[in-house]
Parts: sequence; structure tokens; C-alpha cells
Amino acid sequence: MNKKTLMEILLDPNTSDAVKDDAVIDLGINFQDDETIDFLINVSNDNRYDEMIVASCGESLAHIWISNKQIDHRKLLDLKGVALAEAISMIQAQCPD
Repeated sequence: MNKKTLMEILLDPNTSDAVKDDAVIDLGINFQDDETIDFLINVSNDNRYDEMIVASCGESLAHIWISNKQIDHRKLLDLKGVALAEAISMIQAQCPD
């Protein structure tokens, strides 16, 4: 799927949480640009999303930063709650130094 379709899935209130979670993961794997990063941060900070989706946003963001070998600490600190915890956990596991 293309990025726009995956983003639309996440914005659609009628889409199941499981499908939205898959869309988050696909975005993190296949689209590692600033637009995707900002979109995932916004989703993670939106209280309308299930905690599973928010956690996946944190994991996907960490995956992007690790893959690009550049962790954006400013944007990392924009995360809250479970998204921040998941991102930090994944970064620490992959980049112990």
C-alpha cells in the first residue's frame, strides 16, 4: 500500500484497531521520511487511538530512527506515555551506547 492509503486508514474512525495497528507498522517499515515521522508522532499523541496503536507508533518511530542511524531526540521527546516508553525501549535494545 502507498503512504497516503496507510495514513487514511489511520484517520478513518470506522477502521478496526487491528488494521490501524498494521498500518502503523507498514508506515514505519516502508516510509522513513519526515512526513511519516511527524504523522506517527501526531497519531501517538492523539487520545482517540487505542494504546496498542500508540505503542506501535513508538516502535515504528524507533525503527525509522535506528534504520536511518539518526535518532531525533527533539522529536523523541515529543512522544508521551506508552509511545515514548516503547521507543526508548527499542532504541536502548538496538543501540545500547
